[in-house]
Amino acid sequence: MAAKIAFVFPGQGSQYVGMGLSFYHEYELARTIFDEAEEVLGIPLRKYCFEGPAEELTQTRIAQPALLTVEYIIYRLLAAAGVEPAWVAGHSLGEYGALVAAGALSFADGLRLVQKRAAYMAEVPVPGQMVAVLNYPLAELEALVEELSTEGVIELANFNSPVQTVVSGESQLVAELVARIQEGKTGKAIPLAVQGAFHSSLMQPAARRFRADLDRTRFLPLTTPLFSNVTAEAVVSTAELPSLLEQQIYSPVRWLTITENLASAGCDLFLELGGKVLSGLIKKTCAEANTLSLREAGDLKKYLQK
Repeated sequence: MAAKIAFVFPGQGSQYVGMGLSFYHEYELARTIFDEAEEVLGIPLRKYCFEGPAEELTQTRIAQPALLTVEYIIYRLLAAAGVEPAWVAGHSLGEYGALVAAGALSFADGLRLVQKRAAYMAEVPVPGQMVAVLNYPLAELEALVEELSTEGVIELANFNSPVQTVVSGESQLVAELVARIQEGKTGKAIPLAVQGAFHSSLMQPAARRFRADLDRTRFLPLTTPLFSNVTAEAVVSTAELPSLLEQQIYSPVRWLTITENLASAGCDLFLELGGKVLSGLIKKTCAEANTLSLREAGDLKKYLQK
């Protein structure tokens, strides 16, 4: 019996200088997709992806469409080789790669949405930051965040695994959180390579602006079950998508529960397209899970030769 595969798509923070270059050299399809992306976006995406500099590639307005483009290339190459997912899911921005793979969005429409989403998120005026907190008891982290939240906006943003939770909020409060954790003997705090307090209530103005773009977009019937960031459940109807994608901008990503739900559904292999972060998180949640990261053309060739 064929393995039941989940395609999982990483989000912002998985960008790196050189991303997509090996596929571009190796496959005509990749060159065609980069051409389409640049035509839709109106920016020199290849230059940012292949040459950087990292400071520009990390900018929200560039990182988000860059990741979607490379994820889509890998998805199309897998599809051309006859590899189809039983389920799809994406982490934050990665949900757009999952939506395209599930047939709910055309690649061009996905790029247009991501470009708008990135612009609105980047234009939120309050300086914000995100930090991954590792090996720190969740109840204690919740108490610390609640204490600091009396001074402004700081919230739990991503429930990634049993040992990793991301906190998002105003920069000075996130810095205070990091200092408090570093003072103690438990846990570790790692700032993320993003430029804002994503998945926090600070993003609600961006979400409201984005809703108009979502309402103008034609979503197609899902051909593959997709697990939502907001609910951690499979999306039942395309009609749900505008509301879910609006909420996703300011709501926590429930990746831990998505992982558990995919494992319970019978997933034999989690195939990560375009990154390696999710594979590690999945292993922390389900130690027995089979994971594979496809970031470069060599990774894909090795997998297809099995």
